[in-house]
Amino acid sequence: MPGINFKRSFSFRIFGAFAYSVLFVLVLFSPFFIYYQEKNIKDHLVREGEMLSELLSYNSRTGVFAENESMLREAARGIMVQKNVIAVMISSADNRILVLEKKKTRGNGRMDGISETVAAFQPEGRVRSLGVTERENTIEFIAPVTLEPSADDEDSLYFGNANRDRGTAIGYVRITMDKSALKAEMQSTLLGDMLIAVLFLLAGSVVIYIVVKRVTQPLTALTESVRLVGMGETDVKVPVESSDEIGKLAKAFNAMSDNLSRRDEEKRYLAEQLRLAQKMEAVGTLARGIAHDFNNVLATVQGSLFLLEKKLQGDDRLILYVSQIHNSLGRVRDLIERLLAFSRIRKVNPRPVDVNTVISNLQPMLVDITGEDIEVQIRLSEEPLTILADTVQMDQILINLCMNSRDAMPAGGMFAVETELIVFDGDSPEELKEGPKRYALISVRDTGTGMTEETKERVFEPFFTTKEVGKGTGLGLSIVYGIVKENKGHIMIHSQTGEGTQFKIYFPLVEKKEAAGANEDV
Repeated sequence: MPGINFKRSFSFRIFGAFAYSVLFVLVLFSPFFIYYQEKNIKDHLVREGEMLSELLSYNSRTGVFAENESMLREAARGIMVQKNVIAVMISSADNRILVLEKKKTRGNGRMDGISETVAAFQPEGRVRSLGVTERENTIEFIAPVTLEPSADDEDSLYFGNANRDRGTAIGYVRITMDKSALKAEMQSTLLGDMLIAVLFLLAGSVVIYIVVKRVTQPLTALTESVRLVGMGETDVKVPVESSDEIGKLAKAFNAMSDNLSRRDEEKRYLAEQLRLAQKMEAVGTLARGIAHDFNNVLATVQGSLFLLEKKLQGDDRLILYVSQIHNSLGRVRDLIERLLAFSRIRKVNPRPVDVNTVISNLQPMLVDITGEDIEVQIRLSEEPLTILADTVQMDQILINLCMNSRDAMPAGGMFAVETELIVFDGDSPEELKEGPKRYALISVRDTGTGMTEETKERVFEPFFTTKEVGKGTGLGLSIVYGIVKENKGHIMIHSQTGEGTQFKIYFPLVEKKEAAGANEDV
């Protein structure tokens, strides 16, 4: 089998389509996924910072009012233990820094906004901007410290700054949170997404490999079988291993292979029939010429013999020779009749005839032909079997078959003729597929020596005989074959060496309307 280009293979195309689909999905949805992930992480950081600033503002209220540094430092350190907090500053209302706590700097050592603490406040003690301030590397949260908090101040620690401006601001708290954790978490998310994509690709590749292997193996076998069929081998089958589309395709291919095999058999059969028909046509042309010449010679001999017989009246010794010549001329006339029947020169008069009646009328002659050593059995069907045929030709069929059976039973035996009505309903032999469904079957059987396979293949050929020279012309079964085909019938032979021979002849039955019309034409 020729090599397969991997890049053009079905497996590579399936895997490529899968990989492109995954990459397309990643490229299309990754920006949106990253945006929403970053937004969620940032919102979480902002909520955490707002909650911590509110909590620090509440806890430092007494310390700011008393300007107690130890109390304020303790509150600031409680906030500093949080992971993302890098600086905490508590100031008074007049911009004095009461407490400033910072973690050790990382990276470039910058701590955005801490060096500008004083600039964040107005001289008169008002904060320039409250709320959330986002910088490049940090996020700052500034909240006021009120002297008289509202009754629901504890709830406001968790629900925003809505109630914080009801009291008098005596100071401010400022919490600075590092955004590097945000970047690290985003990187971790991206790495996780990439790892999931790689795992998905690997898992998908395994699944695709299994599926493609399951699909390509039957397809490979089917391709090889198609190649063999293209080279002329019709007896090729593909194993059916599933009931899916691949299995259905294999079944369809097997059905096609069976049809091709059957058609090849039909072609061989038709070719053989054509060869036999062409051979018989050529021999028929020759037979017509021979019969014509024989008739001319026979007419001269008969005329001379008639004159000679007149001259020899009273001479019994010479008259005996004349009688022998008459007998020889009778055999010559019989041979001419066979030649004319074979070449279809004799005028045929087909009419509706009952097969059973023909056989009954011919039975005494069949008994005479077979002789005393051969038992003749005649079994006829109860119902009449009317066919359209020539009575003389029907006699020729039975007589020739009877003589052939007699010669095959030199030590005696049994010769049987049976008739039967046959109705085919979808189970007819291949030779009768295109014909009618109702037939008259004439079965001629003997217990003779039988035939070899080679003899059966040539038995209907003109001038083919297995008898000794001078004991057979080889035209008997050829005449039978020609008459059967002329009357739109079919003849089949079943024989084995030492087990006798059986001829089955099928003639289409004539319906009553057809029989009535044929009788009117006669």
